[in-house]
Amino acid sequence: MARVDPSTKAHLDWLGFVQPHGLVVSAPALVRAGAILNRNDREGQERLKGCVEERAVGRDGDGEPWIPDFESFARQVLGWGFSPRAFLQANGAEGGLADASVTLPEHGEELRPDYAVRHWPPPKDGGPEWQLLVRVIGPDQDFDAAERGRGTLEASTHGRMERLLRGTGAGAGVIFNGRAIRLVSAPRGESSGWLDFRVADMLLTAGRPIVAALRLLLSESRLLTGPADSRLPALLKESREYQNVVSERLAEQVLHALYELLRGFQSANDQSKGDLLRAALGKSPDTVYRALL
Repeated sequence: MARVDPSTKAHLDWLGFVQPHGLVVSAPALVRAGAILNRNDREGQERLKGCVEERAVGRDGDGEPWIPDFESFARQVLGWGFSPRAFLQANGAEGGLADASVTLPEHGEELRPDYAVRHWPPPKDGGPEWQLLVRVIGPDQDFDAAERGRGTLEASTHGRMERLLRGTGAGAGVIFNGRAIRLVSAPRGESSGWLDFRVADMLLTAGRPIVAALRLLLSESRLLTGPADSRLPALLKESREYQNVVSERLAEQVLHALYELLRGFQSANDQSKGDLLRAALGKSPDTVYRALL
């Protein structure tokens, strides 16, 4: 059995814990881009704890950890400086986030983020202006529950984010409800993927690698100041390209295995002088192929 590189295994471990839905990032692509995980990010966890409060939930008033303020969390944990050249917010200057919105006239609604992060420097090839869009919702609102806006669109908060990403061409989105941070990837023409960083999990000692992964993917340096080929959009693109290569190789292996199995059955049938498959081929020849496949 092939030995897994320790840096790759570190990413596989936290990805296995958060259980991604679809593809967001792949461990080999992260390592190849130099995104090495600090498995014992004590500082990051302490910064996170400084943003967390307890809120009462349920009839019994049980306590639940949550982060009441996204901007404070982004500054303290992710290191966002909210420079106006790269960060825009709904109540900010420069006309707000009209350019990061999607109008749905058939539903009488407009999808708009609460925060947006530009590519910096701006792309020269006419590519999308935005690399990350952020929606902030209430702690009692679930990412996958239906959200009703001012119009007729019936979609979950997550579904709205996917439409917003595809409509603007932004590479990724974040949904934040204080209890979890969901990172969404929804490229045009491709299937979406997402993963949740749950606050309660990240507060555990075993959750330090998850905090480290969150900071690794969404820190300001990852978004704005690092080499272009190691920033978040590049990591997402590289992960998808890597996965496509893996899928093609697996498809080739499956086809090769099918041919080997078919040759084996044919040889066995020849040795039995046709008795092995005579009944099956006589009744329904297609059944043999389907069974092998």
